[in-house]
Amino acid sequence: MDQSSSTKILGKLGLSILAISLVDLLFLNWWVYRYDKLKVKNENVQQRVIERDLSPSPTPVLSPAPSPAADNNVEKDVKVSTVNRTETVVQTSQKEIFIPLGSSSTKSNSYAELAGLEVTIDPSKYWAIDSMIFEASLWVDGGNGRAWAQLYVVDDKNPLIESQVSNPTSGGVLKSSGKIPIPSTSKTFRVQAKTDLVDYAAHVENARIKITLR
Repeated sequence: MDQSSSTKILGKLGLSILAISLVDLLFLNWWVYRYDKLKVKNENVQQRVIERDLSPSPTPVLSPAPSPAADNNVEKDVKVSTVNRTETVVQTSQKEIFIPLGSSSTKSNSYAELAGLEVTIDPSKYWAIDSMIFEASLWVDGGNGRAWAQLYVVDDKNPLIESQVSNPTSGGVLKSSGKIPIPSTSKTFRVQAKTDLVDYAAHVENARIKITLR
């Protein structure tokens, strides 16, 4: 009886040892298989990285520099606009109003109208006008002869003798006329000018009408 029990116990121990050995063997084989698989995968990844590093990078393409001819074409397409300066009526605290007319020149030796130098004055827009005079900075080329200027009433086709001013120098001098007739209705005043010698232009600059209120 004792011998039979011992035999059974030994048999069970043997089976247990055999089972444990089989489990260990299976685990070892599984670990080796996984290790080999990971190793192959890492080698493939490294190979791809090496191939990517060795692949030629695209060569940057430089855009051609613009030629001088192209620059010239661009410059030709640029449009330069000129802004005309708008003159405004100026009124001082001394009840003086300055109405600008502009600047121009002429080589005519008889009174010629200066284009653009005109203004329309409606006396009803100004309260109690006391006087009106014509002012302008005059000079003649080289100081040869004399520069002349006056106002011309376009509506009446009448030059105002009272508005005549002149200057013989080559540098601009502000000249003021005597009092001119105050219009009873709206009138357009235009600047006329002349020079004594046709080879030397008369210059009229910053022409204006000065109105003094009572």
